[in-house]
Amino acid sequence: MASAVPPTGRADESADRIAGELDRRGLAGPAAIVLDAHRPLLPLMRQGAIFLGPILAPVIGARRFEALRRLLDDPTSYERLAARLAGESVAGGDAIGQDGPPPGRQP
Repeated sequence: MASAVPPTGRADESADRIAGELDRRGLAGPAAIVLDAHRPLLPLMRQGAIFLGPILAPVIGARRFEALRRLLDDPTSYERLAARLAGESVAGGDAIGQDGPPPGRQP
């Protein structure tokens, strides 16, 4: 039986691709706000993706839906997408703001 959590590499690629597409369309800022606001609802969004999968996959495309589901299934990728959209650089799995390290962290 396959693991419920996808390999991190594929999920991270999905996060990078989604962030790039949103940035290209000028929606990075609003998407970052939405992701931050809905972070507590992540478990519910995972369940919603499973429930709505048969309806959403044909509408938005199976590949896009699977990328979205991989993103929701892996909390690290969700954090990576939120950091990319907020304008933070992501290196080695650690998000550091462009103005320096977050408060309380030493470089």
